[in-house]
Amino acid sequence: MTWLIKLYPPAWRRRYGPELEELIAAQPASFATAIDLVAAAIDAWLNPRLPTAVAAADAKGARTMVPQILQLKCAGYGPNVTRADSFKAAAVTLGGTLALVLVWMWATAQYGGNPYIETIGLFSWIPPMLFGLRYTSLKGRPGRVQAVFIAANTAIVIAIALGAAWLNS
Repeated sequence: MTWLIKLYPPAWRRRYGPELEELIAAQPASFATAIDLVAAAIDAWLNPRLPTAVAAADAKGARTMVPQILQLKCAGYGPNVTRADSFKAAAVTLGGTLALVLVWMWATAQYGGNPYIETIGLFSWIPPMLFGLRYTSLKGRPGRVQAVFIAANTAIVIAIALGAAWLNS
């Protein structure tokens, strides 16, 4: 997963890249870690004012500044996700999916077997699931970071869906 470091700004990579690479190498690869790193990269681009002080050392001599700055949950510095947060994320995902499926069913009834509408219906769960990440994986991140992460990934999913519909038509 060290390739995700390429998502960070060049100056940031030069200063903190080796430390982050070390941290990532010590973590098991997971979807949550990938979300954590991508959200932190978005934050690094949107908030280039990261401190440039020399990395602090903890009692064991390990460097800890980068995980603290990035609030990396994979390193134990992210916000605590409570049971209530998990329920909120599930409610947003289920409620949003139900709402989009109802819109999809209405559009199908109005416009018939349009391949674009059919394809979008298959992806109706992804935008609500991404929005639900606000309460879990993206919790504690600035609102702008959450908005960019959710909007960019939703746009990618919609582009893939429309591309599939175009190929199908």
